[in-house]
Parts: sequence; C-alpha cells; structure tokens
Amino acid sequence: MINKAFEPFARNAWYLAAWSEELEDSPVGRTIMNEPIVFFRDANGRPAALEDRCCHRGAPLSQGRVVESGIECGYHGLIFDGYGICVEIPGTDKVPPQTMVRSYPLVERQEFIWIWMGDPGQVDENMVIDFPFHDQPNKWPHRKDMFLIKSNYIMMIDNLMDLSHLGYVHRKTIGGNPSAHVAAEMEVTPTETGVRYVRWMLDAPSPPSYVKAANLRGNVDRWWDLEYVVPSSVLQWTGAINTGKGAKENQDQPGFHTRVFHGATPETENTFHYFW
Repeated sequence: MINKAFEPFARNAWYLAAWSEELEDSPVGRTIMNEPIVFFRDANGRPAALEDRCCHRGAPLSQGRVVESGIECGYHGLIFDGYGICVEIPGTDKVPPQTMVRSYPLVERQEFIWIWMGDPGQVDENMVIDFPFHDQPNKWPHRKDMFLIKSNYIMMIDNLMDLSHLGYVHRKTIGGNPSAHVAAEMEVTPTETGVRYVRWMLDAPSPPSYVKAANLRGNVDRWWDLEYVVPSSVLQWTGAINTGKGAKENQDQPGFHTRVFHGATPETENTFHYFW
C-alpha cells in the first residue's frame, strides 16, 4: 500500500538519470519518480529530457525517433525540440504556441547526466556532485552499469551505509573475515550534504578479491570510506595496503584501491534505478 499523505521523494535535488554513453542516436525512455521521461540528444549533442507523452494524442515520445530539429512523435509526426516546444506539425505551417510538453533541467558532467525533478526556479548547478575520478581514466579506469531493483531506493542507501553485512554476505569476495568487520574502527563525520564514515580494519586478513586483484596476501590495513550525499548518492573509496605501511597516515600508496559512485534514482515508491 502506498501512503499518499506525504511526498515520497525529495524533488529539489539532482538525481542521476543516465550515463552519457546511453544517449546516442535513439531516444531512451525512463520513469523517474512515477513520471515517464524521454531522453535524447539534439543536433548539437546537448542532452534533453521531456515528458514522455506527446501533447497531441498522448503517444510515448520514446517510441518515436530523433531527428535534426528534435524528437519526432511516432504517431502523427509532431516534432519537439529539446525544450519541449513543438517546432513542426505535419500538414500545417502554423504551430499553436501552447503545443508543448514539459521539459526537465539536465546537467551533463563527468559521464553523468543529472536531472532536476523539482521546481525549475530552484535549480542550482553547484549542487551537482563532483566525481573527478571519471576525468582520470588512465589512473582510474572504470566501467559503468545500471539496472532496475524492486525496492524502495532508501534500502540501497541503507545497504551501502551499513557494511556490517560484508563479512557474511560477501565472505568469499570483498568481505573476507567477518570478525574484522565486527571489530572495525568507525569514524563518522557530518557533512554539509549528508554524512561520511570510514571503517578501518587494521592488521586483518586480506579478503579473496584483494588477493586476486592486487596480490595482497597476508594481513593488510583495510578501509571503507563512504560518503552519503542526500538524497540518493553514495561515494565509495575502498582500499588496503600491507600492514605496517602507515595506512591511516597515508592511504595514497600502492595496494588495492577502488572508487565507486552509487546512484539510487527512484523509479516509483517501490522500484529504483541503480547506477554504479
């Protein structure tokens, strides 16, 4: 049962809507916060997001095609530009000024496409999360993915920010010895946009994935550094170096390091798009 007595989403915020590489020649349909949206690139390569519903007969614009002047409805051929304004109606030279669909503010940066679902008058691009590691592919080679999960998006935030499960659920990969997680040292710091915490597991057995990926054998000093940025993003830095190398004083040493962005963008109250 869905409680309609309150707004289930924080709308005046940036949410990850797509990876840059997803928007090529064809439109992409995606529901965010119960609102069907179509994403595409205009002739200049600028990403656009419109209500996925033609204002003529309600056909999904995502089932149309991208043309030079915008996106063409696959039902009767109306064309809308990247701002949602109808620029062409087949069979007439006059386009009524009210012929338009809702557009959504977007920001494309560092391989992310961010969407603002709230009041356009409150848009602040300074609130877009900075993830500079995508700007350093040689130092931080990476890949990206997205899939739909049948759960409220807050459950993913809970999962990422409470790592006491690692030693049990991921024992044979990134978790390793459960006792190391139970005994982990915790550092918790409130931030202007959420909270950051670091879990230290000092002089702990190297988990199987670390042995395989970085040949770290024996005991290591491990850390999980996670920052929650409200409402739906978690920034992760996971690392380990051989015990006795002074990890707490200098983490930037050879060893095992991963930087991961986690985005949990709500599709509905009970489903979300998981970007990572």
